[in-house]
Amino acid sequence: MSNLKFFPCKIGDQNFTIELSSTSLDLINQEQRITFKLSLSLIITWIFYGDKIIGFTIENLQFEGMTEDMVKLKMSLGCLVTFKGILKFYTFQQTIYLNQNNTTKICQLMSNRNFRIYACKCYKKCNRSIESIHDEINLILKLQGHRFIPMLYEVYESNSCVYLIMEHLYRHFDNDFTDEEIKIIVYNLLLSIKRLEKLFIAHKSISRSHIMFDEENQLKLIGFSNAVIQKTTNHEYELDIFKVGTLMYKFYKKDMQEDQDQFPEIPDSGNDLMKNLLENQSFYRFNIDLALQHPYFNSLKGDGIDKQFYSMNPKFKDKIEETQSFQTKTSENTLLSQIKQQSFQVDLSTDLQN
Repeated sequence: MSNLKFFPCKIGDQNFTIELSSTSLDLINQEQRITFKLSLSLIITWIFYGDKIIGFTIENLQFEGMTEDMVKLKMSLGCLVTFKGILKFYTFQQTIYLNQNNTTKICQLMSNRNFRIYACKCYKKCNRSIESIHDEINLILKLQGHRFIPMLYEVYESNSCVYLIMEHLYRHFDNDFTDEEIKIIVYNLLLSIKRLEKLFIAHKSISRSHIMFDEENQLKLIGFSNAVIQKTTNHEYELDIFKVGTLMYKFYKKDMQEDQDQFPEIPDSGNDLMKNLLENQSFYRFNIDLALQHPYFNSLKGDGIDKQFYSMNPKFKDKIEETQSFQTKTSENTLLSQIKQQSFQVDLSTDLQN
């Protein structure tokens, strides 16, 4: 948000103008200026009359304004601050993933404003410090604008949880990736690592469960809970290169049940690329730029395609189970998730309202 935005409001019987920048929210009149620094630590609670927003509170101050202005202000704030009262804006639909540590869940929500479907990542504050949660969200915000990162929209907080509203994505569960689809996944993951490296970010947890797809079949990388920003020389991001090699190995190995000790035979010099990815990066620094130009990927450009990112073919979209987005990969994990939901059920019915 590079330009200033202005919204009229009142504090009691005094008229003010809200001046919103990318770093602060200022309330100004002829006599004074009240400044709030924008961060996820700044809590805004919206005031309603019926189903219309008529104002908000920050700390001990209450502001009133026209509904149209308040809605525009909320949309402009986005993820720059934290809001209260998530159920005023979203309707819970279902819990669709719960991690094994019972510390984070993914919900599917519907917006009460535009009726669109969103994903909501819920962090339990009893298991992680609020600073740690904010660090993860801020790291993902730093990556916004890159096509491999899901879009983030808003952050909410209740007494026991923090809720991150983000783009609704889909997971492809079927194991039978085609050779072309594997190439697209590996190519996009390498390109993602390259961009992360430029920002001194190491993901550290690249795995199949962290690969999602949007409605246009574009790969999205999730699971940044263990990611770190580092400006040292220890090169933790080199683990990400190895993880991509491991994924590539597993994608091709699935059809080789007889001799599990042998590398799979991969067409288009794929074995050469995979072995380079699996090399110990502490001793052998693999060049990602050269990897992206490897003959293995030549077929992606065979039709004259000139893109930085490649999306799956339309036929791939038909194989995406929309009702299974963000769910666990196996029936056993699904059953485990259902059992664990019992301890999280209080959050679904009551905590989201706080």
